[in-house]
Amino acid sequence: MRAVAVECFGVDNVSVADRPDPTPGEGEVVIATEAATINPADFGLVTGAAASRLPWGAAAPYTPGWDLVGRVVDCGLGVDRSVVGRRVLGFTRLFDTLRGTQASLVALPVGSVVEAGDGLPSTQLTTVGLNGLTAWRGLADLKLAEGETLVVTGAAGGVGGFAVELASSRGFEVIAVVRGDEKQDVLGLGAAATVSADDAELGTAVRAVVPGGADALLDTASIAAASLAAVRDRGKYATTTVLPAPERGIDVVKSEVRLDAEALTTLVEMATSGRLHTPVVKTFEVEDVQAAYKAFAERTGRGRIVLKFPAD
Repeated sequence: MRAVAVECFGVDNVSVADRPDPTPGEGEVVIATEAATINPADFGLVTGAAASRLPWGAAAPYTPGWDLVGRVVDCGLGVDRSVVGRRVLGFTRLFDTLRGTQASLVALPVGSVVEAGDGLPSTQLTTVGLNGLTAWRGLADLKLAEGETLVVTGAAGGVGGFAVELASSRGFEVIAVVRGDEKQDVLGLGAAATVSADDAELGTAVRAVVPGGADALLDTASIAAASLAAVRDRGKYATTTVLPAPERGIDVVKSEVRLDAEALTTLVEMATSGRLHTPVVKTFEVEDVQAAYKAFAERTGRGRIVLKFPAD
């Protein structure tokens, strides 16, 4: 098989190499990859910025990738062989498993994949994996009730955009924090209002829209303590990045992405039906992986960079 290889850190060093084809273990399937997203965590692995998140004793070469879309081509003991040939979306917690998805063949536990159908191109559907599950977990950790107000920072980003759509679909009033010309994009995702991330006092800007402060805030943009002022006393705050010190009785939680097959199935259904937007800025053949990571470093906005894999 062909796999993205990180022998040493740095975008100029990422390459594609031949690796032995994986053999499925008990309870596993092998997937012939059609597309895999480049996510910020992958860029962090390639550059070395996320090296501290690798398991103790892990050795190069590393293969990045948290999600993929492809077809099952083999399965191990304990797996119903009727899954072979089915198109699936797969997810792996890379820093735990070291089973990166940016490879032409990937072995994953059968519980880590869900059926994907044929309703959406692979290059779009793969963007739902890590980003969608991260947004889903953040909202779950906040435990909001219908009608409550939620601020989403980084609302035009991969995670933030999904959070806006998921939250608005559940009846939450979303105030999106945006930059530049992103306002119309996030209003189209269901946000009730926007405030500028360039405002010196985010709390003041939000309270001009929601007097007294919002019920909750989901920080996907590493704003951390600067965004706490937007939340009312005894409100809720979840972050996917840096955890600030709590204040004014605000419940502060670090939200960690996890595999949730039921949630992943729902995300696939929403994306396929058009209820989740899956923008892709550019696709690259896997052999052009170095150019893809350089494009990722330069991208802005919510659209993703996706690697494509040739059919056998």
